[in-house]
This record gives sequence, C-alpha cells and structure tokens, in this order.
Amino acid sequence: MNKQQKAGVFMKLRAVICLALSTLLLIAGCSQSSNGPNTAENHDSVQTDRSNAESRNDKSAADQNDVKDHSSTASTPKLGSLNQTLQAIQKQLNDQKQLFLPDYVPIEDGKYRSAVVTEQASDYSVTFKQTNTPAAVNDPSLAHAKTIAAIRARTFQNKNDAAKQINHNTFSASDGKAVELGHGITGYADAGAGTAGISWNEGRWTLASLSPTSDAADGTDLAREIVAYLEQHRLPIPHQYGTVQVYTDKRQSIVRWQAGAAMLELTGTIPPLTLIKIACSIQKFD
Repeated sequence: MNKQQKAGVFMKLRAVICLALSTLLLIAGCSQSSNGPNTAENHDSVQTDRSNAESRNDKSAADQNDVKDHSSTASTPKLGSLNQTLQAIQKQLNDQKQLFLPDYVPIEDGKYRSAVVTEQASDYSVTFKQTNTPAAVNDPSLAHAKTIAAIRARTFQNKNDAAKQINHNTFSASDGKAVELGHGITGYADAGAGTAGISWNEGRWTLASLSPTSDAADGTDLAREIVAYLEQHRLPIPHQYGTVQVYTDKRQSIVRWQAGAAMLELTGTIPPLTLIKIACSIQKFD
C-alpha cells in the first residue's frame, strides 16, 4: 500500500471515530436532559396540580357541608326561635284564608319567642311572648310570660263593614298648629283632656303621636322618628285605609288597617317605634 492509499484509509477512520464520538455525546446529553432539571419541573407541576385538586376537593366538601347544615337548620328550626314559632302558628291557623304575621319580633338577649294562639271561625289572635326557656306555642306557662305584641284579625260580612272599623282622617291647618316633621311631611299639633298629639297623613294612613300635655315635646320627637323610619320602610298596604295611634307613655299603641273584609290590629305597650317596626314586617302567609 502506497502512502496515498494509507492517507485515505486514515482519513476515513478518523471520520468514523468523530461520528461515533458525536453520537455518544448526543445520547449523553439527551439522557441528562430527561433526568435533570426538566424532570424536577415536571415533578413540581404534578405536585402543584395535585395540591390544586386537593384544594378544590376540600372546598367542595366544605360547600356541601354548608348546604347540609343550612338545609338542616332551615328544615328543623330550634324551639323558641322565630322561624319555629311562625311555623307552629301557621300550622295552628292553617284553615285561615288570610293569615298576616310579622317576621320581626324582637326579644332580649338570651331569651326565646313563643305565642298564644286563639281562633274562632274566620277570626284569630296571636300574642307573641318572650320566655326564659324554650316553650311551645300555647304552652300553659305562657300565661305568665312577658307579652311583646299581639295581632288580631276580625272578618266582617263585607268590605263596607270592615271599613267602618277604620277612622280615617285627612288632616289640615284646621286640626291644629302646623309642625314640620321632616321629609316634606307636615303634622298638626293639638291638645286637650291632658293629652297632646301630633297628627299627620302618609298615603292612605293616618297617624297620631300622643303624649301627656306635660311631655308634648316627646310626642313631637316620636312623630319625627316615625316619619324618618317610614321614609325607608313601608307599613302594610291597606285596602282601603289604615291608622296608627302611638303613645309616649305606658298606654297601649295601636296599628289598625283594612284588608278586604277583614280588619287587622297590632297592639302593644312596647316602645312605639318598635311596634311600628313590627308592623312594617307584617306580611301575608299563605
């Protein structure tokens, strides 16, 4: 073999060796890539996805528990709660064509609600009570419990007879001295027989705030408080009229309105504005 042939063989051998080395380096690089940083990133990604999935599962379980607890509370209200009391009253008066009840009956902290219910034909009365321990509706112990307020319904032969139970007036300057009560409403002050009063109209309602003559200012203040409250809240819609008569002293306040052939009356010796709040919460229960 001459020198030229030897040189050709050497060049081919070197090319083969270089190709083999390149292949080995490429394989090593791929192996390192598959077992190195990218593997760690993939592991972190899997862990993150798993954590997110666990978080979603925990939230779903919590949501289900919330729904379960809410459903249990809604379906089985505790004795002495307002919901339980209202449900018991509705069950007692389930044959009434028109049943009006408040969904706001305030009590002192740590006390409970109950009621004494009576029914005669299409008339009924519900006296809400405050108790120290839970008591069922019409429990004998309620005879000695504190009265919060009472609502009474009387049904007449027709609407005209019911309307006669409502003394509706439209007040003007002839009814007394004009007094601004706020929100564009004017009341009219008058006094007599030891009682001072402020009377005014709101829609189809006539209202009067009464007090002893020596405390006439209290009656004016109460009238303004009621006007301010009724600016944001609404008394029951009367058909046709309604009246409010509240007292600043211990006399019984009255809210009375017509509902078709029925006359509804809410009474109580609690603070007058509280009675107004109860009246505004009254709704028809079917």
